[in-house]
Parts: sequence; C-alpha cells; structure tokens
Amino acid sequence: MQTYVSYHFQRLDRAAVTKFVEYNEGKLLGEYVDRAKKWPHLVEAIAKCQETGAALIIAEVGRFAHNAKFLSLLMESGVDFVCLDFEKCNRYTIAILVATAEEEAAKTSQRLRKGMAAAKAKGMKLGSARPGHWEGREHRRGTKQAIAASAKMRRIRARQAYEFLLPDLKRLRLEGKTMDEIAGWLNSHGHLTTTGGPFNQVSVHRLLKRYLGDDFLGKTKDRGGNPQIIKAMERTT
Repeated sequence: MQTYVSYHFQRLDRAAVTKFVEYNEGKLLGEYVDRAKKWPHLVEAIAKCQETGAALIIAEVGRFAHNAKFLSLLMESGVDFVCLDFEKCNRYTIAILVATAEEEAAKTSQRLRKGMAAAKAKGMKLGSARPGHWEGREHRRGTKQAIAASAKMRRIRARQAYEFLLPDLKRLRLEGKTMDEIAGWLNSHGHLTTTGGPFNQVSVHRLLKRYLGDDFLGKTKDRGGNPQIIKAMERTT
C-alpha cells in the first residue's frame, strides 16, 4: 500500500487530498500546514517522507511555481511527490521549474535595480532614507539592529535548508566518517552549500558544529585509520 504525507499552505484542502489517497488505495500518514510566508513545516513533511518512504502530496504548488528556493528544497530532498494542481510537476520535471524560477528571479532583480537607479537619478529618497520611515519604530533604527536581524534570518533560512539532512549527518559521524568523507557523500547526493557550491571539510565542519554541536566534532579515526568514536559522541547515542 502506498503511503502519503500531505502539505498545505494557509488552508487545509482535505477533500482533494482524501479523494486522491482513496483513488490510489493509499494511506495518509500525516498532514502539515504552513500559515506564514515561510514554510518551516515543509521541512518536517519532507523528513516524515524520508523516514517512512511515503510520497508527499502538495495541494497547491501553483503559489510556489516561481519560488526557486521552495522548488529547490523539494528537488534536493529526493522524495517522491505529487502536486494536485499541477500533475506534470514531479521529481523528474521539477528541475525545469527551478531553472525557470531562477531566470525569472534574475530578471525581476535586474528590473528592480534599474528602477531604483532611475529613481535615485531623479533625486528620490529610497528605503530608510525616506521621510517618516522610522516614525513609530525609532527603537529599531541603527546598524547594530539591522545586522542582528539579518544574521538571525540567515540562521533561520540555513536551518530550514539543512533540517532534513541532520539525521544522515549524525549517522555518518557515528559511523566514524571523516569531514572529507561526509563532504563526498553530500556532493554525491547532489546537495549544495547555501552559496550554491560543493561541500568541503570546512563547510561540513561548520554545519556539524552549528546544528549538531561539539559532540559530533573531533577525530573519528585513530592513527591506524580505524574508526574511533569519541566519548562525547557515545553520550549522545
């Protein structure tokens, strides 16, 4: 029997999902709903699919058709999924949508830059320089607050991007894999860093330290090349 996990945005379209599951004589293992601009529960739904081998049902992928980050997360997860409002969107065709979304995002960014340059040339003040921009929120004004807010958002985005990989990273370290070996595993499975490049020793070390802690760092092989689990790692099992 095929098992499924459903993902919705803002509203729960149970009728369409139920009809799809019943038609395919499957079983629904869970439902995940997001009601904000971000999609933290999508990561949880993907993790559930990876854990159980279920396929992911997305009720409305149309609202994300131009969101390269959302589509890339689906593509890199490796899970099977079906979109009820776009039957041709699946793990084999989504790469085309990602490329199209990235191209449209680049064109939009270029148009925005040209528009802002033209506005500045006319003497218009933009962003926080606009009159009254800080009225009523003076406490948020300043470089330190902006830097702190930006860093926080980067950490949140990075956490969401790598959430589904953490169980595999933990397993590989407990098996005695080195940073180089883990980097090779990540690259062989098509995973990229947040900057879009391949993983290496440094990026893997940062990823483990940030999201799994110091318990999963340190030597994992002795001088003879044999696997060696450090005590701190033993305490986490």
